[in-house]
Amino acid sequence: MTKIAVIGTGYVGLTTGACFAHMGHQVVCADIDPVKIESLRRGVIPIVELGLQDLVEEGIAEGRLSFVLGAALAAADCEIAFLCVPTPQGDDGSADLSYIEAAARQIGPVLPYEAVVVNKSTVPVGSAKVVERVMGRPDVKVVSNPEFLREGSAVQDFLKPDRVVVGCDDQAAALKVSALYDGISAPVIVTDPASAETIKYAANAFLATKLSFINAIAAICEGVGADVNDVVVGMGSDKRIGQDFLRPGPGWGGSCFDGAETCIVRDNYGTRLTRFDRLGTLELDHLEILSWSNGQVIPEFQSALAVTQRFYRGEMVKLTTTMGRSLTVTADHPMVVRSTNDEVLIKLAGGLTPDDWLPVSLGAPLGDALGAGPVPISSRPLATWLEHVVLSGTNWHTRLPDVVWSASDTVKQALLRGLWAGSGSWSLLNGGPSVALEYRTVSPELADGMLRLLGEFGIVARQTVSRASRSTVDTHGLVITGADQIEDCMWLLEPCKRDQVRRKLGAQNTRTPPTGYQRDRKGTAWVRLVDVEIRHSAQAVFSVEVDRNHTVVTTGGLVAHNCFPKDSRALLKIARDAGYHFELLDGVITINEEQFARVTDKIRVAAGGDLSNATVAIWGLTFKARTDDLRDSPSLAIIKRLVAAGATVQAYDPTVDGPKPGLPNDITIADTAYAACKGADVLAVLTEWDEFRWLEIGQVADQMAGRAIVDARNLLDRNDWRRAAFDYQGIGR
Repeated sequence: MTKIAVIGTGYVGLTTGACFAHMGHQVVCADIDPVKIESLRRGVIPIVELGLQDLVEEGIAEGRLSFVLGAALAAADCEIAFLCVPTPQGDDGSADLSYIEAAARQIGPVLPYEAVVVNKSTVPVGSAKVVERVMGRPDVKVVSNPEFLREGSAVQDFLKPDRVVVGCDDQAAALKVSALYDGISAPVIVTDPASAETIKYAANAFLATKLSFINAIAAICEGVGADVNDVVVGMGSDKRIGQDFLRPGPGWGGSCFDGAETCIVRDNYGTRLTRFDRLGTLELDHLEILSWSNGQVIPEFQSALAVTQRFYRGEMVKLTTTMGRSLTVTADHPMVVRSTNDEVLIKLAGGLTPDDWLPVSLGAPLGDALGAGPVPISSRPLATWLEHVVLSGTNWHTRLPDVVWSASDTVKQALLRGLWAGSGSWSLLNGGPSVALEYRTVSPELADGMLRLLGEFGIVARQTVSRASRSTVDTHGLVITGADQIEDCMWLLEPCKRDQVRRKLGAQNTRTPPTGYQRDRKGTAWVRLVDVEIRHSAQAVFSVEVDRNHTVVTTGGLVAHNCFPKDSRALLKIARDAGYHFELLDGVITINEEQFARVTDKIRVAAGGDLSNATVAIWGLTFKARTDDLRDSPSLAIIKRLVAAGATVQAYDPTVDGPKPGLPNDITIADTAYAACKGADVLAVLTEWDEFRWLEIGQVADQMAGRAIVDARNLLDRNDWRRAAFDYQGIGR
């Protein structure tokens, strides 16, 4: 028997403590939540997990499992302390180690001499060294012992694992931890801490690869008339492949940009403005993308962790703002917005309204350039470019030269001044006294570049698009208004015109502010939405994952969030930090994003081609059956797409009885599976709860307005439902 302390009573900690107590060890579990501790002392557990309740009750009754408030109290008399605290992931896959470090600081001073500390939480490579440094106890060794628990079968996975992984540079400590599992019939792999930590991420990423692979095969099966279930049996009979994780589904739980949208990138070849559909031609290893962080105001370059392209069939949203700036993204794309009460939120593009405001990036980027620094630009190539392109006025596809993005402020101003001299002007608004500076071009690329370049100097210009009666192309205009802004950009005008404009500004009785945008207290400019245009589309779309800030400064300086599935972001982050571009995993992510869109599109087609007035019944909300965990649930990813497209969603899940963190607010939670179907046009099965198999089809038919079902788990007997006159659609069948 070993005295064990378990720090943290979440999903991993509670399962670890209860199972070790069941195996005969003396276990004390600690948490910082007094309400949770009091509940656990009474044998009431806070999660749904098969068999766990029985083990907790058994451990308490036999005196081998107890619960205390505070890590120090649990660790003071232990031989081995397990750290099972949360390590929440950012959008880039990086883990927040603050909870781990806090726990290490608390137990470090009280641990007995030569105790062992075990990292059980999912942590990035190198975390063992972090814990050692924080504790400051040379006598205490740190071991990595990653968990491989599947929600819904965690107890079985702990007591009958495929393997036990123990990572430590100290052999005695590794053997001490390995001995805890002596009663378990499974191989014990002893290795170094970095290898143990990498095994966890590599295993999860490989399982995600298998899931994405079979979802891609399912799409092929639908195209050629094959049955994916039979294909799985045939493939899985090969011992080298096996059938595990070859079950098609709704995805393992992204959002994208239209290829014509733009961003500013930087690599070893310099800085340039480019379209999203051209990002795939760039080398990811040294690629950075201009990004923005709420409260920072000034943009900065951040590493691009991944760039993907996929075919998308679904709702695209064109967002148009008061300043004429627009952006087209998928309906489920997360956007940074400010609401009417000045709260900064993340909302899906399809759910935005004229009450929402979008941020505009202003200021020259922070940070040093890659390589040798900014590319120098002399007056000679600038003058040559102006003479050949701008002053000729004949090139419809004129764009700013790439070198200008790395040039000095003086050269940037000279370039803009030259452009304004060629096609710019000033005038009095409505006859005066307010002044406006205007520029017109037939090149959208040039207008976008100039809009961004003006933004680097803090100038928020309005963008206009018009077409003359006899013209075959649009004219793109830039308009600068407001007395303060005009004075700040007087350098745009030729010297002979500056005095004229100053006299007009001086004649104003009041200072006319610019209209169409607002600045907050920190200086960020926000533009209000005036139109949200949603259309169904079948096209290529593009995703990026940007480190740290998780945002991209897009067309016209508008800021948008970026979004990738969490399970693979972690390994992408590790690979990036190690200097490796994981192209295979990029492809896995792309296929998974396509699966969300495919299932959503199946539901749209089943609803008659339009979700805006459709009612969709959903069976299953959790990540998987036999658990109450909603984190990263594919069901929620699909529901968000349905809501963004205008659908009314009525959902039922055996473990969800009302609002919960992570659950969309704009859906109805039904008391029963039948109640969720009331008045529904389509029924979608998104989580594989066994009870859904045995429901009365007749009662479902009585409740529904339509007769369409999309079974994203291939859970139901399709023949039974088709005999009941349902239009049954599965995955890959």
